[in-house]
Amino acid sequence: MPRVLSAVDAWANRPWYTRAWFAWPLGWQIVSVVLLAGVVYGAWRLPPAPPQVIAAAGATRVIWEALVQPLLPYLVVVMVLMGLACALFGAALNYVLLERVEQRR
Repeated sequence: MPRVLSAVDAWANRPWYTRAWFAWPLGWQIVSVVLLAGVVYGAWRLPPAPPQVIAAAGATRVIWEALVQPLLPYLVVVMVLMGLACALFGAALNYVLLERVEQRR
């Protein structure tokens, strides 16, 4: 019981910054809301991407559509088959090992 009471006391007397946001002092809540609003406003007002970035994104899309996307269904089928093979192998190995353990007893 004393350990539980000391743990509860330590939990109740922990610093304000380790508590939930709603339990922070009002001043720090206001500061955090203002900082969050500043970050959101700054992200909203970012300049548009330069043309080189837009061109690179277009090239990436072409590579995706030409090379990766046609092969994706086959890759998914291979991954599923490999997962099933691993599960089957694991089950067989478990069966063999457990059978040996059962026979020794």
